[in-house]
Amino acid sequence: MHSLTYKQKRQARIIALQVIYAQEFQGSDIDNTFQHMLDPENTPEKDVITYSRHLCNLTLQHLDETNALIKKWSKNWDIERITIMDRLILRMSLAEMLFEDEVPPKVSITEGVEIAKQFSTSDSSSFINGILDAVYNDLVKGKEKAA
Repeated sequence: MHSLTYKQKRQARIIALQVIYAQEFQGSDIDNTFQHMLDPENTPEKDVITYSRHLCNLTLQHLDETNALIKKWSKNWDIERITIMDRLILRMSLAEMLFEDEVPPKVSITEGVEIAKQFSTSDSSSFINGILDAVYNDLVKGKEKAA
């Protein structure tokens, strides 16, 4: 995969979020969802779409693990009470942070928080930051030291 600019990666993450949001309600497969969502007048570069698809697949592939982490760290919050957008941003950010070696974990956290500011409630970014940081400190930091 060619290296994407910071802006292109953000665009890919936002597309991925929109696709997994649509999936959550439609239950259709990723390819169909992508086809319906991408504006033929304004199609992003191929590499952006490639990374976006990759992130969607990662997110869906690791749903059980990411849901378990969200449940573990969102103390006193039933996962169903977390807004759908926050849940999806958390799943996507966690999948990228834990299963995508090309992206530094801190970048996944920052991006999750920034995307939450753009697409969710005013409280969402600090909530998302808290959970992503907790997972990072618990799972990632130890691995980085060991490496």
